[in-house]
Amino acid sequence: MKLLMESWRKFLNERMEFGEGFEKWIHGVPEDDPVRGPHSMDVDDDEFGQAAWCEPRSIDPECLEEYGFEKLGEGSFRSVWALPDNPNYVMKIADELWDDADTKDMNRQEADKIAQTGYPDLLPKVYDTANDYSWIVVERVKPYGVDSDEWIYEFFPIFAKFWEAQQNNVDFAWRNNSLEDFFGGYTERRIDEVREKDDENLVLTQELGGEKAREELESQLPPLYKRFLEFLEQYGVAPHEIRGDNVGRAPDGRFVILDSGWY
Repeated sequence: MKLLMESWRKFLNERMEFGEGFEKWIHGVPEDDPVRGPHSMDVDDDEFGQAAWCEPRSIDPECLEEYGFEKLGEGSFRSVWALPDNPNYVMKIADELWDDADTKDMNRQEADKIAQTGYPDLLPKVYDTANDYSWIVVERVKPYGVDSDEWIYEFFPIFAKFWEAQQNNVDFAWRNNSLEDFFGGYTERRIDEVREKDDENLVLTQELGGEKAREELESQLPPLYKRFLEFLEQYGVAPHEIRGDNVGRAPDGRFVILDSGWY
């Protein structure tokens, strides 16, 4: 076994930062007692290094489990897997059962260099991809959760402060709505203003309770909100899609948007 491990290590590359288990999956390192593999073939054989029944980089769920990946969840078109021995990354896998390029296109769009370069502060970092985008490796970010408004308190506290202060103001349009509804409704109005729709400026001012109330809020908006607003407007993201279950705090502490439909 020692000789075997020394043989496959010559194939290692920069992906080793993801952990040894991921690297074994990349190169198809066999089990200790494989039916076929390096124990029974020359190192120059085409199938050298493959596990007994899994092709290298196979995204078959049973193969992923064989190499130590753990399924964390799934959506309509993609599943998310924790890497075998590195908690800082996850792998997003396109559902091949759909046999549709759009499932891989979600991965491609998430790894899009323009978006990653233009808004690296708002998106999870993408570290590696399959050539066909059937899988991508992304930094692991835990979402706040459905119906959680904690992210607004942490990253946009002025909205929480303003919303709480206006609960007795009959002119405040979101008096009987949740904090997330207020945040999303205000953001939608701001985007409408950017797109120069008729009378939107006047409408938002009235909904906030007048010019003085609006000035009080907007004079305290953090730079992060401006970046956030620019991102939503540029990529056509609907503000109501930004909720607790698709935003999170990255390992370095920054606010990030998860699977927001911007692609």
